[in-house]
Amino acid sequence: MLRSRFDRTRAGLAGLWIAVAISGCANVGQQGASADNAASDAQAAAAAATAASDAAAQAQQAASDAVTSRTVTTTKTTPYRVKRGDTLAGIAQKNNCSVKDLLAWNRMKPSAHVKKGQVLRIVTQQTVTITVAANGKPVGSGASAGSADSRQMTAQTARAAKSVALAWPAQGAVVEPFQAGETRGIEIAGKAGDPVRAAADGKVMYAGTGLNEYGSLIIVQHNKDFLTAYSHNRKLLVKTGDVVHQGQQIAEMGNENNTRVSVLFELRHDGKPVDPMPYLPQGRG
Repeated sequence: MLRSRFDRTRAGLAGLWIAVAISGCANVGQQGASADNAASDAQAAAAAATAASDAAAQAQQAASDAVTSRTVTTTKTTPYRVKRGDTLAGIAQKNNCSVKDLLAWNRMKPSAHVKKGQVLRIVTQQTVTITVAANGKPVGSGASAGSADSRQMTAQTARAAKSVALAWPAQGAVVEPFQAGETRGIEIAGKAGDPVRAAADGKVMYAGTGLNEYGSLIIVQHNKDFLTAYSHNRKLLVKTGDVVHQGQQIAEMGNENNTRVSVLFELRHDGKPVDPMPYLPQGRG
């Protein structure tokens, strides 16, 4: 079987590198001839995102329309590794939550016990009120907050990291496991329209339909070394250049260029596909 072209190509620019890295087919046996087209698409998308960002900044500065307030709630999931002597009550106290919340977040039964090394999900929410103009664009302090978030995420994606803590991107069953040399990720089944969520904070490096093998595809870079990809979606809810947060819905599940409704979820380390399961929370029920 042929290896895809991204496995032999390492470019310096992050956007180009990511486009080439993901341009392989879902299976190693498929041809990688679309890599060059993907690279061009990603470069064009990156340039368009930069231009759009500049235009948005100018519009925000010039906005003089009537403004309204909008409340935005973001959800962030943080992994907690159980230590020797930990109990659910103790973990809840440490993280300012209730045992009931812990059980719900991790789909555990009330009679469940934790064991050393187990990874639990800790979910927190942050509510931010932003001011928007009549055209829906942020102005004033809200725009500053958005710019700060973008700058912070840009810095994060440029930093090297040895790992990444992921949340499940969808709630369905894993119908296709990762197999080194055979598949690129895991396939999670569901119903058309089910939410597909960002597995970790990051920046959208690609959102489009330029790679036929993947259908409707989103690529999110989390740091310099790790990125995730979500394909076969029926609808994309983010665009290239957007900052996304863990748990945020980014797409609707579909069957674009696939035989069943599912999301093909890929994790790549330094451009190479790796099994995402060790990076995901345990105890799905």
